[in-house]
Amino acid sequence: MTLRMIVPARAIRCLPGVPIMARPTYHHLGRVAIRPALHGCFHNVAQSRLPMLSNGLLRSSTACGIPGFIATPKPLGRLRFISFTSHRPAAGIGISRLVPTSLQTDATQTANLRQLFALAKPEKTTLLTAFGLLLISSSVTMSIPLTFGKLIDFFAHGAQPETLPISVTPMTAGAALLALFTIGAVANAGRVILMRSASARIVARLRNATYASALKQDVEFLERSAGPGDVVSRLNADAYIVGDSLTGNLSDGVRAVVTASIGLSLMFYLSPMLTALMLAIVPPVSLGAFAYGRYLKRLSNRTQEGLGDMTKVANEALSAVRTVQAFTAASREENRFAAKVNHVQDLAIKEARAAAVFFGATGWSGNVVVLGLLAYGGNLVSRGHISVGDLTSLLMYTAYVGGSLSMLSSFFSSLMKGLGASERVFQLLQREPTIRNSKVAFDTTRDYGNIEFKDVFFSYPSRPGAEILRGFSMTIKGKGDSVAIVGKSGSGKSSIQSLLFRFYDPDSGRILVNGQDIHDFSLETWRAAIGIVPQDPVLFTGTIADNIAYGHPLASRKDIETAARLANCDFVWEMLDGLDTKIGRDSLSGGQKQRIAIARALIKKPALLCLDEATSALDALSELRVNEAIERILESHETSTLIVAHRLSTISRAGRIIVLEDGRVTEEGNYQDLVACPTSRFRALMASQLDAL
Repeated sequence: MTLRMIVPARAIRCLPGVPIMARPTYHHLGRVAIRPALHGCFHNVAQSRLPMLSNGLLRSSTACGIPGFIATPKPLGRLRFISFTSHRPAAGIGISRLVPTSLQTDATQTANLRQLFALAKPEKTTLLTAFGLLLISSSVTMSIPLTFGKLIDFFAHGAQPETLPISVTPMTAGAALLALFTIGAVANAGRVILMRSASARIVARLRNATYASALKQDVEFLERSAGPGDVVSRLNADAYIVGDSLTGNLSDGVRAVVTASIGLSLMFYLSPMLTALMLAIVPPVSLGAFAYGRYLKRLSNRTQEGLGDMTKVANEALSAVRTVQAFTAASREENRFAAKVNHVQDLAIKEARAAAVFFGATGWSGNVVVLGLLAYGGNLVSRGHISVGDLTSLLMYTAYVGGSLSMLSSFFSSLMKGLGASERVFQLLQREPTIRNSKVAFDTTRDYGNIEFKDVFFSYPSRPGAEILRGFSMTIKGKGDSVAIVGKSGSGKSSIQSLLFRFYDPDSGRILVNGQDIHDFSLETWRAAIGIVPQDPVLFTGTIADNIAYGHPLASRKDIETAARLANCDFVWEMLDGLDTKIGRDSLSGGQKQRIAIARALIKKPALLCLDEATSALDALSELRVNEAIERILESHETSTLIVAHRLSTISRAGRIIVLEDGRVTEEGNYQDLVACPTSRFRALMASQLDAL
């Protein structure tokens, strides 16, 4: 994989997070400083270029230890960008760490905001209809203060009809107002239904898309970096906050804008002087809302991360509850969980304090403004400049507009909260798996042949300095061949199967099938050609038949029964409901789960079957039944078999045995030859089991 990074010239000054020497030396490009330690952030740096220079100058420049850097000062205005091309970033140094956070924040926030509103695009018609209803209901609501003011003046003047704005009787006016209020109520009800329905659909789509993206991610990310608990938190809490900020909060925001606009217009109509006095509160409240919203966004992001960590801890402990109870570790797990809960609680308290300060200050400011309006407005009434009804209407509009400004503040803060949650959702939704996929389908009948590992080197991304495989080479000779890999724990046996399934890719070297690199085939079709029986197989909630058919969802009942019998699943027919028996994750014994896993692998009719320590944790009888199933598979010669095992009873059934030590093949041969050789490494590894024969 080729990685290209373009660093803006203004980002080169600081480069925060880059490890530097105790006494760093800087090379200056005009007013731009570049640390020599930047070279240590990438392996195999192949290119760094400045577009305004000739190729000759680029070739001759070697400052900072990277070909292409400029040894002589150049004006900052001419420095556009520097790009690096590398096959793999150095361990622990992310690309984002090379660019100052301040340069990333605005761009990220804008991008997230665009994506946030893009989620609502499929609901465009529904939302526009809801906004139309909102406009109707808000207009009705905002007519109330003016109407009340006119009614007050009407009754204050002895209920004279000429004081009404139009020539109608009080009864007719009352009926018209009742009809108007009914229209407003119906419009508001319709708005709520449409908005909440749209919100539910947006959240559902977002969760489905995020879950689909999570299932496509590489194993390293799901098992080590994020963890299932964190992913579940993003699907649950984060997605809900994002959806709510798009519909409910957006509706409140639009309603606040409409209400404030109509209210201010009518206030200017009633008294420009009093309205100008009321508007004095807007600038400080707006600044406060902006600062509060930005703070809340950062806090929300940290809170959602804290909730993800909390869910991760709970998920780990609850999924291993037997181990927790067996080691009487409940109190320790409670403390771990409590620490995460306390962290989230501390963040919630910080949010509460900020909200208390902001809303307390805005509430106080609003009350002071109302007091000022009442005092000044009363003076205007006493001098006859405005009527009592107009002052009443204006005070009511002040309350409405003040409420709208408060609602706008809440909308902005909720939007920032939604942006904070959306960062985590979009990070998962848009993350590209590190395992490259192809669109070329793997056809077993056409493409399957010898599987060859050629000089493979591999280390786990989380431990880049610890090589697991060092120049590993091996061949599985087509259909019917069986190979057993033996070695000490940690020698890389299971890693070989992980590479075969492309859960990881090798650092160097190739894995070929029939002479073609497995990277050339799509992950789905390649993995569909391989079956696996893991050391600790996972069963899903459902029937036994469902679990067997997991390997081939379109399998017939007859195919399921055949696979179950081939895998020695005789215990199934001893159950009351047979294959329709409902089971859970831990409903069966270890031996029964292993045989279900074998049946699940066999029903795929795989070209290659991988057995990973299939009998290591079984009792003697269960081991015998599983080995009988393995023997039946090997004798059929219908599939290639790769066996990773410690048990001699399983290893001895393979046609060839490969001894793996320190990531290299140190010995290869059949069982009889290796056992017969007194200096055999295999014999040394299996000494205790051979002596027991």
